[in-house]
Amino acid sequence: MAGLAGFRSVRGHDAAVSLLRRAIANDRVSSVYLFAGPAGVGKDRLAHALAQTMNCRARTDDGDACGACEICLKTARAMHPDVIVLQRELKDPPKDAARDNARDRAEAEALRTRRREEIPEADLRQNITVEQIEELLTRMPFRPHEGATRWVIFREADRLLPAAANKLLKTLEEPPRDTHFVLVTARPSALLTTIRSRCQTVRFGLLAPDDVAAVLRDGAESLSVDPAHIDDLVALGDGSVGRALEFRDREAHKARQAMVDEVLNALRAGSPGVYVTLGERAKELDRHDLDTVLLLLQRYFRHEALQHASARPRQAAVNAARADIVRDTQSLLDGGATPNVQLVLQAMLVRLREARA
Repeated sequence: MAGLAGFRSVRGHDAAVSLLRRAIANDRVSSVYLFAGPAGVGKDRLAHALAQTMNCRARTDDGDACGACEICLKTARAMHPDVIVLQRELKDPPKDAARDNARDRAEAEALRTRRREEIPEADLRQNITVEQIEELLTRMPFRPHEGATRWVIFREADRLLPAAANKLLKTLEEPPRDTHFVLVTARPSALLTTIRSRCQTVRFGLLAPDDVAAVLRDGAESLSVDPAHIDDLVALGDGSVGRALEFRDREAHKARQAMVDEVLNALRAGSPGVYVTLGERAKELDRHDLDTVLLLLQRYFRHEALQHASARPRQAAVNAARADIVRDTQSLLDGGATPNVQLVLQAMLVRLREARA
């Protein structure tokens, strides 16, 4: 949360920011929010800006966080005891020695302060567990330590196991005094209906290109972004900072694009044997790489559909259908279950081939 200084440090999302500003001004801040929208657009940052502003000891004249008091600085550094971030944990490390306990603490701290997009999927547990919720609930009877309010921010709230979500229900229905919850998700439909019904939903859209560029430019050093490549990243990001950051490594981008080219060549060749080979290779990809390959593939088909919309409407329709097939595959891989990646991708290739003109 480097550079966090209240709502003014949030790019875009004017409607969401205005809603939250009014809630604070009118003392009508909800106990439970659901921040729903595309990945990588700043939902988590706005959740922290809300917590920071609510606890700031020296708000500005327009009611924003000062960004400079002790509470603001601790919130920006992810060190405030009253801002609790709940997310999927790293997979179990060894726990049979003191040095491992120290490593556990170090890894937990690293997880809390890193961007979710920077953590390999293979290093994370599949879900937010019942044990995590039970540990959280033991803290609820106590008043906030330093701030006027306590904030619990759920990253990837759709990853709550059903049993964990059910254990949380009563607390969401009757939140402890001065405690607020923000459930952040790109897949609100994956949450239990009983959870969604207890939340005030704040919706987020994609960012304007200028806003993506500003975030990348302002955070170039901390985000390891080459300023010379920001325009390219903005174009690739499609309105998402998180998505743009997937393309920082230009060599990795070349490798992913090469995989996309292989898929397109396989579609032209139509050989089932090639589908099997590609499926086996894709299974070995890091999850971020696989997501990016699918993103590039979807973008290609979408671009082709737009290009041929007037002159070749039938071809445009085929490419639009193919873009939908890739999107469906992304949704399937993002689901709560653990699919067989190889079979899912081979099925996608078959469907793409069948959609040909």
